[in-house]
Amino acid sequence: MTPIKGLVVLILVLALAPRLTAAETVYKYRRPDGSTLYSDVPLRGAKLIGRFELVPVPPPARARPAMPERGAAKDPDELARRRVQDLDAADAAIKAAEQSLKEALERQQAGVEPFAGERLGNVDRRSRLTPDYFARQRSLAAEVDAARARLDEAFRQRNELRD
Repeated sequence: MTPIKGLVVLILVLALAPRLTAAETVYKYRRPDGSTLYSDVPLRGAKLIGRFELVPVPPPARARPAMPERGAAKDPDELARRRVQDLDAADAAIKAAEQSLKEALERQQAGVEPFAGERLGNVDRRSRLTPDYFARQRSLAAEVDAARARLDEAFRQRNELRD
């Protein structure tokens, strides 16, 4: 491109720049064959159905950086280090909660069979389970539920840190 052509292009760009930021008009036409056409210039031989003014979208507002807590370091490296430490601690809490849930499930599975003294004999050579057996089963189920709740909470806390 020659310097003269470059200068002409620059002048044209500068001359058209205000027009680019102004609202644009879009025309909606119906052609004789019934199809709909949108155009930014008026068309001949088509019926004008609508006219719309397009307003340019304002530039996105710059988000203000989160204010550090009082006494917190303002150094980005320190903030990043703390974030990594917090995420590592959250991952460790998840692993501990998963292990706790696994152990609780194993205890529940091992506790399915009645212990000695948890069966009562009947007259017809059958037996029935005692209330102690059912209380133990409820206790084991409560341990599993509590372990699941701890795991859910650990995941929730980690997800909050990720946001």
